[in-house]
Amino acid sequence: EIEGGTPKIPIMKVVAVLLVLGLALGSDALIFGRGGSRMRRSIRSPRIGKGSTGGGFSGSNGGGNRNGPLGADAAGEGDDKPSGGGDKGGVWGAYLKVLESDPLPTKAATSFLGFLIGDILAQKFVNPSESGYDVIRTLRLASFGALIHGPTGHWFYGLLDTKIPGTGLKQVSAKVAIDQLLWNPIFGVMFFGYMGTLEGRGIGGTVQKIKDDLMTQVTGSWTVWPLAHAINFRFVPTEQRLLYINTIQVGYNMFLSAIANKGAPVEEAKSAPAPAPAPAPAPEPVAKAED
Repeated sequence: EIEGGTPKIPIMKVVAVLLVLGLALGSDALIFGRGGSRMRRSIRSPRIGKGSTGGGFSGSNGGGNRNGPLGADAAGEGDDKPSGGGDKGGVWGAYLKVLESDPLPTKAATSFLGFLIGDILAQKFVNPSESGYDVIRTLRLASFGALIHGPTGHWFYGLLDTKIPGTGLKQVSAKVAIDQLLWNPIFGVMFFGYMGTLEGRGIGGTVQKIKDDLMTQVTGSWTVWPLAHAINFRFVPTEQRLLYINTIQVGYNMFLSAIANKGAPVEEAKSAPAPAPAPAPAPEPVAKAED
């Protein structure tokens, strides 16, 4: 729904859905991360300790970090045998193998799909156009995912985990703060700059678009990503971060798509009123004949 030219989105409903998806995927990462030879070193699912009462937990995360959620001390001994669903067979196993052998193209592909689906849903439910579905708009968003979001996310989150190793409370808090206060606005400038270039806004139009909508994008991110990234940096292995992000980003991309295409030049040209016809010239006076 569009009100006063600004996308009106039921943000709390979207946030609730995204957090449920994030928690579900975070749980899957805990399970699947234990089964692989190289992935197992990144994360391990907590296990109920032998002889414990009251549902006590015992476990470690395969990467040397024996802290519980967000740094709580829940260390314990346990075997390294994968639990149910931990083997690397089927679609998930194939994905992990490709991710391990070709991480950059794989992450670019997942970002392509995330932005592709996000814009399709945006055009369907958030700001449908009277002129019908815009394929070029979807391809612009999807290409940003493949060419910009995937590669830069691969670099940034890998660097972040290298510089701030660990999954304790301090490390997770620092990563979330850096992501939202530093990387978030940088991402917004890249996003609006890329979209403005492909939309033909020119340098001046693109700069104005960034000035108009960057804070909307940044503050909109704050409603979704701090909690989502707290789950991300605590539970999800580095290699699988973009898969987790793109799962949540499908919904967030609906928001990005809406603000990116607000006042797009093509739409303005379509909605501009036709120029009024020029007035007809006044007839010239007829000279009277002399007697």
